[in-house]
Amino acid sequence: MEAGETGHFHAAHGAPRHSHQQGQPFMFNFISDLFRGDSDANDERYARSTVAGGKPNRTISYDPTLVNALKKDHHALVDIFQRIWSEGYERQDFRKLSGLLTEFKSGFQAHLIKENVRFYVYLEQTLADDAHTLQIVKDFRSDMNEIANAVVQFCKRYSHEAYTAEMIRDFKRDYQKIGEALTRRVTLEEQELYTLYQPA
Repeated sequence: MEAGETGHFHAAHGAPRHSHQQGQPFMFNFISDLFRGDSDANDERYARSTVAGGKPNRTISYDPTLVNALKKDHHALVDIFQRIWSEGYERQDFRKLSGLLTEFKSGFQAHLIKENVRFYVYLEQTLADDAHTLQIVKDFRSDMNEIANAVVQFCKRYSHEAYTAEMIRDFKRDYQKIGEALTRRVTLEEQELYTLYQPA
């Protein structure tokens, strides 16, 4: 997927299509409901630690606080994402919107670095002898890379204090698509992927 192809994301199966309230996109309340409950350099070091035909050396230790920290990141990112709509776009305050997009992009990228360096590398170490589960983890990681590219392109496109008529028209559509992709992703991570993170 090319970085800018945000239009290729689809809603999660079963997500409500028409639950607008006060002009908010449908996923706005869906995301709120979801959260009422509870890097390359490192990858290279990991690859170098794996000898041909042997098991990888332990380069990342288990961290009992990591999953909760990743979930806390999700909460913070959802809060910013909602404010992008309510405090920025809905009020047509494009300076505020631009600032929130920059904040969201920075937080999102910091979360990805934490996930890549501390979470995925650890799983790839501990699942080295379980080819099936390891492939599932790699698929999750690949999917996240595609979503990340779309999120970054979305933030770059709309991080301007002056909007053209075309940008105002397209923003709601693109915001919804990004929201759908992130909602689906966070649900899968917290309900399925994070359960694989266990002490070795």
